[in-house]
Amino acid sequence: MSSPAEGGDAGTPGPDWYPDPSIPGYIRYWNGTAWVPGSSRRRPEPGEPTPA
Repeated sequence: MSSPAEGGDAGTPGPDWYPDPSIPGYIRYWNGTAWVPGSSRRRPEPGEPTPA
């Protein structure tokens, strides 16, 4: 599975929730190096908090 879109000063995305490339409508946690297994969650609706 590929990494989230590159960006930022270093060109590498930092740890955060990003759209899950394998499941439309879901987000997955990227730890700055790799996707965290088992972290895929439904994308929050506007106004809902991002998973902890």
